[in-house]
Amino acid sequence: MSLGRPIRLLGLWAALLAAPVAWAASCTITNSGISFGAYDPLSVQPRDTNATIQNTCQGLPGENVSYSIAVNEVSGSGAVLTLSNGSTTLQYDLYLDIGRTVIWGDGTNGTSMIQDSYTLASSPVNKSYPVYGRIAGGQSTATPGTYTDSLMITVNY
Repeated sequence: MSLGRPIRLLGLWAALLAAPVAWAASCTITNSGISFGAYDPLSVQPRDTNATIQNTCQGLPGENVSYSIAVNEVSGSGAVLTLSNGSTTLQYDLYLDIGRTVIWGDGTNGTSMIQDSYTLASSPVNKSYPVYGRIAGGQSTATPGTYTDSLMITVNY
């Protein structure tokens, strides 16, 4: 009679060891913020700047991580990004390429997202993505002041 109990425990132990374990990578995303500096509303030249988005993931070596990074305005249509100073606005865009031809957004309305994947190593993997900003020149209705916007960066793993 005493043999029945240890056999059941050993059977349970073997089942626990054989059960697949689901591990998930732990990731964080940071950004450097973006600042355009002084804008001249009388100039036809655009005002360009750049920033960096960084994704850092860690987990089990050999684990695959795939993700996309999208951007949207917190309050706005999402089609055109707008810096505001009271009721005065400046339109701008963020781009994924230095030539400023691929608009960074959420994959709709002609925009693209950052998409990447890689295999984790024994130490955290840091991936940096440059983001290029541009305020189009000739926005002559701009008045002096500080213009701001709030963006939401969405990461889907």
